This record gives sequence, C-alpha cells and structure tokens, in this order.
Amino acid sequence: MKEDMPELFKDLDPSPRLLMGPGPVDVYPRVLRAMSVPIIGQFDPEFTEYMNETMALYRQIFRTENKWTFLVNGTARAGIEACLGSLVSKGEKVLVPIFGRFGHLLVEICKRAGGKVVTIESEWGNVFPVEK
Repeated sequence: MKEDMPELFKDLDPSPRLLMGPGPVDVYPRVLRAMSVPIIGQFDPEFTEYMNETMALYRQIFRTENKWTFLVNGTARAGIEACLGSLVSKGEKVLVPIFGRFGHLLVEICKRAGGKVVTIESEWGNVFPVEK
C-alpha cells in the first residue's frame, strides 16, 4: 500500500477561475491578503478588537442596537439551521411548503428542532394556488 502513495504531494495551486455562480464565488483580493496573515487566538486582545469592529459593522448593516450582533461563519444551510433552531419550539406546528429541494431541507431541520411539521407540496418550480 505504501508504495502506491507518493512521498510528497506538490503544493495546491489551481489555475485561476472566474466564478460567476451563487457560490462558491471569487474572493476579494483584500480578503485573500487577510487570510494569509498569521493566525491569532480568539482570546487575544487584538482579536477581541477585530470582533468588536465586526459587530459594530453588522449592527449598522442590520440596523440594530443589539450589542451582541455577530457573524456566524458557515454555509447557507448553517444560517437556515440557526434561524429555524431559534424560531421553532418543541411541539410547535410548522407549515413547510415544498416546491423544490429546499422545502425538503426545511422539513428535516424543523423536525430536528422538535417541530410538528405539516407540508403542502407542488411540482418543483411551481408556485402554490392561493386556495391551497
């Protein structure tokens, strides 16, 4: 088995791409530079100051005065789970319209949050008639 594996892998260096879809997307050059600096710990006073600055910016974006407005890094699914986990209480009835893949995802997340899920379904990509 060992003889099948190379001793050393070359550096990861993909050729440049222009990503124009919903994600992943190209990273702004300033972000790439920031990602190349040495890592500091989350309890470092400098890190705390960066976090305070970030929270101040988010308070402006979301137009809130909540001191603890902060970024949770993750995928769109992580954001959906954070929202539904905060909104859905155990045993609470939740209506989930399913007309595409994300409807099934919402069902899964709401059930895990303890909700009693009720669904209505339509063919993928179609809206629901008002009477439904």
